[in-house]
Amino acid sequence: MEQQVSVVAIEGDQVLVQGRRASACGKCAGQSSCSTMGSWVERVAELRVQNTLHARVGDQVLLDVPDSLLLKVSFQLYALPMLAFVFVGALMRALAVHMGWWQPDAIAALAGIAAVFGCYALIRARVAAGRNPLDARMIRVIQSADVCTNIGESVPSN
Repeated sequence: MEQQVSVVAIEGDQVLVQGRRASACGKCAGQSSCSTMGSWVERVAELRVQNTLHARVGDQVLLDVPDSLLLKVSFQLYALPMLAFVFVGALMRALAVHMGWWQPDAIAALAGIAAVFGCYALIRARVAAGRNPLDARMIRVIQSADVCTNIGESVPSN
């Protein structure tokens, strides 16, 4: 998947880029009148990427996001928490029944919900520690910030 974004800040050897989020139905003919998934709200995403092209603030760059990254992120955000909910809930229900605790189903549900929150906390900690890098990379500079600023300037005459 390729996405055009704008460089909004430079942070060491990385840049902070910002662009409209791509959606599966973004090219649909009914896009202007559709209200599916809150499409009436402009979705803006920010991402830190290695500045391999020495881009500057204001540059328009093209990013490449591998399909494998989308699958990996989807698995982490949806499948892992769901699996944690099911397995922890089943384990706690079996333990509660075996121990003779009162309301084993309620205990299982609460343990499953806690497991989901635990998964999201671990994912957030990994991202904050930089151990969950995104593989998005810059392909090329589409429009330099210099070109954008020079368009409106007049050429001095002799």
